[in-house]
Amino acid sequence: MNIRLRLAELHVPARIRLEKIRELAALTARAFGTAPPLLSDRPVRRALEDYARFTRESADRAVGDKADPELLAAGLRREAFAFGRKLAAEFGIRDRGEARRLIRLAYRAIGIDLRLEADGTILVSRCLFREFYTPGTCRLIASLDEGLMAGIGGGGRLEFSDRLTSGEAACRARFRFEGTGP
Repeated sequence: MNIRLRLAELHVPARIRLEKIRELAALTARAFGTAPPLLSDRPVRRALEDYARFTRESADRAVGDKADPELLAAGLRREAFAFGRKLAAEFGIRDRGEARRLIRLAYRAIGIDLRLEADGTILVSRCLFREFYTPGTCRLIASLDEGLMAGIGGGGRLEFSDRLTSGEAACRARFRFEGTGP
């Protein structure tokens, strides 16, 4: 049994959530080639809202500047992959079951109700970012999702079929783990 993961599933202190949100903001800023937003010492909800505005504005600016979307998506994925690997190491993730649990925990910590089944099927019924993202922003930022999941799971690909930001009742996707993974 993974005690560290089990304890985190019961409760993650606001201080730790804010620390991880700041890390997420920093890696996102690196991928966009900009300075991260100031998020310290704010309530978690406010920090997440500020992060959501930051990512939307950064994505909009990149599109306006005619940045290469594939290059930008690759940078977002790469940064999030490293963050996911770090989280997997911190929690001592040993198998795909634990990887799925950590992915659910990570998303719950940022205001996303995500179900990830053993076959890789994902259902998101509630997402804080829906209030802030356009469909285009959501498609681009999904590179972060793919990178984080792949980092935690030892590799993999994420494919969406439905998105809340496009007016669907839920986000539906599939994450395909690579190889044997953790």
